[in-house]
Amino acid sequence: MNTLSEQLTSLYESKWDKLMQQLDKRQIKTQCPFVLSVQRNGSEDWYVGADIKVMFFGQEVHSWEKNEDLGDTMRAYERFFEEKYVDEEVAGYFSQDEISSGNRFMRWGCNGIMSGIRDILEACPGRRAAFLWNNISKLSTYDGRPVGTEVHELEREYFHVIPQEIEILRPDILVFLTGPGYNKYYSYILENFTLDGEPQMLSGIPQDNLMKLPIQGVMSAYKTLHPGAHLSETEHWKNYQAIIDDIRLNIAGCLQ
Repeated sequence: MNTLSEQLTSLYESKWDKLMQQLDKRQIKTQCPFVLSVQRNGSEDWYVGADIKVMFFGQEVHSWEKNEDLGDTMRAYERFFEEKYVDEEVAGYFSQDEISSGNRFMRWGCNGIMSGIRDILEACPGRRAAFLWNNISKLSTYDGRPVGTEVHELEREYFHVIPQEIEILRPDILVFLTGPGYNKYYSYILENFTLDGEPQMLSGIPQDNLMKLPIQGVMSAYKTLHPGAHLSETEHWKNYQAIIDDIRLNIAGCLQ
């Protein structure tokens, strides 16, 4: 059986050239489509062997590869995790030494929520959590800004890969750090996932700040503000704590 990264490679290869041709045809320059891999130092065990698999979604990548080679772009993602991701017995995290102090997405969002999951699993000896970083928009402009409607429609038609990424990688928990309420990134979520019902409120927090999304095929999914939003650390942590508390209530199914 092919490894997860080989399956991802096959998925991306089936779409990469067609997207690049369409961008070239319209003389549109973007950063490389954001692609994933779970190879780290020649192994996928860090992810495959985890009891809880978490996928964090940002909006779009702001500083990334600008070549047009799929293999090089996947390798860049692998190097990122080789250099910046730290394995612990209970849960992984991004090294504070390797992540810039201004990267609130990873320092506050990913590491903050993973610290809560780590606390949950401390009571479950031998259990471990791992996470991946994704983006709900696979494309950004050449200088790292959100793409417009034309480019997003090209992504939808020629590089619609997130549903297959989920099928291959089978995360248990999705966390969308994509901004308030029913914004355009929420519409991107609906382009890629099917909801069984309406979004739910957690801990009395307004849905503009936090929603639980009943997404088919995953244990739990949440959408909250981007860590770069101008809120105090206390206000951000209120959202994260509500997510962690809900995970605590629902995590047993992943540990059976």
